[in-house]
Amino acid sequence: MAISKRTWTTPEGRSGSAWEVSYRDQQGKRRRKQFARKRDADAWLVKARSEISSGIHTADSQSITLGDAADLWLQSCERGRDGRDPVEPHTLRVYRSHVRLHIKLLIGSELLSQLTTPKIANFRDSLLDTRSRAMAKKVLSTLKAIITEAQSRGLVAQNVAKPVSITTATRHKKRVNIPTKDQVRAIIEKAEELTSDPQPHIAKAWQRYHPLLLTSVLTGMRASELRGLYWSSVDLKDGTLDVCQRADETGVIGPVKSGAGRRRITVPPSLARVLREWRLLCPPGDLVFPNWQGKVETHANITNRCWYSICDRCEMATVKRVKKKKRVSPHYTFHALRHFHASMLIASGATPKEVQVEMGHSSIQVTFDTYGHLFPEDEAMRVQRAASMEAEILG
Repeated sequence: MAISKRTWTTPEGRSGSAWEVSYRDQQGKRRRKQFARKRDADAWLVKARSEISSGIHTADSQSITLGDAADLWLQSCERGRDGRDPVEPHTLRVYRSHVRLHIKLLIGSELLSQLTTPKIANFRDSLLDTRSRAMAKKVLSTLKAIITEAQSRGLVAQNVAKPVSITTATRHKKRVNIPTKDQVRAIIEKAEELTSDPQPHIAKAWQRYHPLLLTSVLTGMRASELRGLYWSSVDLKDGTLDVCQRADETGVIGPVKSGAGRRRITVPPSLARVLREWRLLCPPGDLVFPNWQGKVETHANITNRCWYSICDRCEMATVKRVKKKKRVSPHYTFHALRHFHASMLIASGATPKEVQVEMGHSSIQVTFDTYGHLFPEDEAMRVQRAASMEAEILG
């Protein structure tokens, strides 16, 4: 390896110069790279020697772009990275939007071999200037995963994005939007009222949606878990319900999101009664809440036909007319019923660990991050505990 100074004269008579690094890569092939300053050439040569000795050096002429690396990463996510299961369709769609709308648009043409930490920092700053903080953090995480995958394939020596981060301070976190007890009560009462609607098609629809909404409120199950629930997992005699599977975006039944997602939930008597009545009307099959053909119900149908409709009827939505079409924007998402269940658990005196288990959170940190502000803080009790500890230790 050597550094030499090259000079030349252009056809127009202008002179130029550059510092050229001449070296052989790990395959023994001669390579050259030019720099405007000698100190840049020296610094690069030190790095190149280390990479070549480790067998991970990639010349610029052999490097692919970040956009191409992103495509490779998406393919690995689709087939399953590092021997894991393929990512779910919804997650893959989110990753693709990160790549298409943010990464390729802003930095996709950069060669992997020419990526530097300062360039990634500039990319982060561009995200923060033009996107929400939450979206910027997700996209940066995706970028790090892309470069990690490229590194594992020997396409780049190191993940220069690792030192770059976006912190989410408490002031940036939005608290979950939780409906009140009166609002939830109104939803359940209206849904039950609609099961006896004079119009047969409306009554038939809400005979299915009423038990679905009530189950969501009284168990806190995720929509995917409700869609994948089997009758064999429901014991109405003992009043228990086992959550052990879920339906993904495409309707495929599979395991729950994590090991902690497997849990047993108590079924209150009122819910057991409604489920017994619903079972007599439910289409034949294993599913508790199927569509009328007995197949897995889509999340879009639950959202559009059930949730948007009930929020509109209970005056919990903003309604606009756009080109004579009615647009309903609910004040809460369907997932808010899950948040409501968690808030009722906390209000009833459940400990954080009990809330974590019943909600199926992967860790207690998830529980605190989501519902930490709901747990009561008893200053008097804290002072009393401190005094008790002092007396016990010091006598």
